[in-house]
Amino acid sequence: MSNDMTLEAFEKHIAAYGAKSAHWPEAHRRAMLALAKHDEEAAVIMARAAQLDDALDARSDMMSADLHSRIMHDMDIALDAESAPTSDSALAGDIVSFPRPVALSSRALLAGATALAACFIGGIIMAPLLVDSITGSADLLASLDIISDAFLPTDPL
Repeated sequence: MSNDMTLEAFEKHIAAYGAKSAHWPEAHRRAMLALAKHDEEAAVIMARAAQLDDALDARSDMMSADLHSRIMHDMDIALDAESAPTSDSALAGDIVSFPRPVALSSRALLAGATALAACFIGGIIMAPLLVDSITGSADLLASLDIISDAFLPTDPL
């Protein structure tokens, strides 16, 4: 790699290897140090990574050597994948793959609409019963008649 390092590549390397330059790949170290020295955003990225490194170092006694080697191996594979040609170039450099949004099918939308309609009808049926139980009125049929006149058309089709 040349001495020119993009901010995106810098961020991927920092995410993989941390803020300590001794852990960075030798081929990229000089370019990464130059970018961190001259670019304010790179310095911010490095400061955040240093905080994470400190937090992880505080808990490093809990990590086994096997776990550490597996993590480093996975990071090397993820960083090497960005240079390998793939059919889906957008996913080639992803270290963490996030779920992609999926469009709802018409069947799912119909099921949701049916559930909402059932709730609406249930509310119309239950409203007079609730009003009756709260007010103590015993005229349920009159309440249903008032609600049906208000919500249902009375003219023939």
